[in-house]
Amino acid sequence: MPFLPVVSDAQTGVRLLGYLETKKPRINTEYFGLVARIASSLFFCIFLFTIPGLAQSHNTNIAYVLSHGKFDGSQDVKSPDQANSENGSPSNSASAGEDAVTCTQILGVPVALEPGQPANYAVSGELCATQDELSAGTTVQLLIHGATYNHDYWDFGTVDRTRYSYARDVAAHGFPALAIDLPGAGNSSHPSSGLLTVQAEAFFVHQVVQALRNGSIAGVEFAKVILVGHSLGSVVVWEEAVNYSDVDGVIVTGAAHSITTRFLTSNAFYPALKDPKFAPSGLDSGYLTTVPGSRFRIFFAAPDVDPAVIGEDEERKDVVSGAELSSGLPIVTSTATAAIKVPVLTILGSDDLTTCGLNPQGIAFDCSTGAAIATQDAPFYSPEAKIHACVIPGSGHDISLAVNHELQVADAVAWANAFVGQRDFAGRASFAGGTRGLSWNDGLPWNCGSGAAPAE
Repeated sequence: MPFLPVVSDAQTGVRLLGYLETKKPRINTEYFGLVARIASSLFFCIFLFTIPGLAQSHNTNIAYVLSHGKFDGSQDVKSPDQANSENGSPSNSASAGEDAVTCTQILGVPVALEPGQPANYAVSGELCATQDELSAGTTVQLLIHGATYNHDYWDFGTVDRTRYSYARDVAAHGFPALAIDLPGAGNSSHPSSGLLTVQAEAFFVHQVVQALRNGSIAGVEFAKVILVGHSLGSVVVWEEAVNYSDVDGVIVTGAAHSITTRFLTSNAFYPALKDPKFAPSGLDSGYLTTVPGSRFRIFFAAPDVDPAVIGEDEERKDVVSGAELSSGLPIVTSTATAAIKVPVLTILGSDDLTTCGLNPQGIAFDCSTGAAIATQDAPFYSPEAKIHACVIPGSGHDISLAVNHELQVADAVAWANAFVGQRDFAGRASFAGGTRGLSWNDGLPWNCGSGAAPAE
């Protein structure tokens, strides 16, 4: 089935590199000028890394490069039928007592860079679901990772005998989840970095949404799609929902309509080619990654993180296009999200360095409660968004990798059931105790709120 044209976007990590002033699509000049003054000492070096003339025109598959050396351009972009027939065997299952969840690789879904262009690029990922969930009429979650991550963020695996897998956990509770590698990350195509703006990434995501609906992925025509983003991936989710209006719900994590000065001045990114992991990759100089040792400072908050996770996260870091970071910045503080006419949920860690605290405008974004977050973000959404928010106490930016990551799953599942809906599945796992949904709180757990004035 043909992929329909659309437009879309990026993540909160974008904010970090707000000082990437090489391109300014729809920039709020007053705000951007303020950011520029804060990070002026950083502009010049970052600008050098995104000079279009340094970009390479060929695609590079990172996983292939790291395994085999130089990419030779011979990898095929598969049709949907080929991709589905060649998907790998399922791996691992949900914990005992829950429905059996299997996660299967999705390889080579063809996508185009822009409407009307050939589908010369490929998106890969992983679909986690129970057998019962793989049937027409099901609601599926489409998971979009943030900057310097790939789909592994949503299925990180077991560290220190603790499993970190949002994708598996929501599937065990009734919502199959497709976690993809955005082009420029993981096993998906790696075009010239200058092409990978938030808008381009949003169009890629739009095509995946259409593939989920028309049965091109896993042979299932999903009835409803919930977009779930993290950090810069949340910006991409915003952009997709604003431009294409083809999803039934939006979950934003690690992002809100504010960026802290601490994040903008953190100087945490540098050219991936300077990093030992990516030096032999053949990527162009517009691809960035995090400076070694900086991830704990910007992505985590002690004590809500296992030290073993920090080390594993450093080893598995990925790259991000500087163009995606710079094009995402103006979206974060834009009211364009008022065009989203479906329910929206925001989930933040209470100690998220990128969002919680003082921004360049001198305003402190309050992450103390879900109601506080929802109240501050409400002016950026339409009434149809029915904005709700949840806070993960003590967590930093990467809530899927926090010690109390299960609370995020409980929040997302309760909200999805209450505001989007799902078919009934026999035997799906349920939440109890402190993670259960509360009838007097719009069906959401205790750590969530709407920002609406309480009834007298």
